[in-house]
Parts: sequence; C-alpha cells; structure tokens
Amino acid sequence: MNTDTMNNYTLIIMVDDKQVVLERILQVTRYRGYLINGMTAKVNTGNNVGTIELQVSSDRPISLLTDQINKLVDIKSVKVDNNSSQLSKAKKCSA
Repeated sequence: MNTDTMNNYTLIIMVDDKQVVLERILQVTRYRGYLINGMTAKVNTGNNVGTIELQVSSDRPISLLTDQINKLVDIKSVKVDNNSSQLSKAKKCSA
C-alpha cells in the first residue's frame, strides 16, 4: 500500500456486549487490507451495548469494510464519522 494515497476513516460501531465481537471486527479489518491506527471501546452496562471507535486507513473505499462489519453477528450499526475523516484529510493536505 502506498501511504501517500491512503485515506483515513473513523468508524463508530455499535455492538452487543459480547467477548468475541471486538476480535471479529479486528480480524475483518485486517483481512480487508485496512491499517488500524487507533481504537476506543466503551460499554454501557445498563443496556449491554458497546461503542467502538475505530480509526483506519487504506486506499480502498471504506464501504468495502463497513459492508463486511455489518454482516457480523452482534453488530448493531456501523457509521463513518465524516467529520473526523475530513479533518484528517485537511491535516494531510496542510502538511
């Protein structure tokens, strides 16, 4: 992968609070050829729903990854945080 042409994305993933769900997400991300740049995970114990914020980069369209993550068991939703993605592009352009 050429790092000059890579796009940065932030995914907000809502999941059921299960032990294996994070491992599955990371596995799909790796298999699809995306680099993981950062991650934050939080669990709301009141409703057993977790929120995973995943920062990835790739020269591939982000829809290839989001479509695959959505197919996983225990995934409630996947959203691309466009504000974070655009901010990282602006930083890259000004550098």
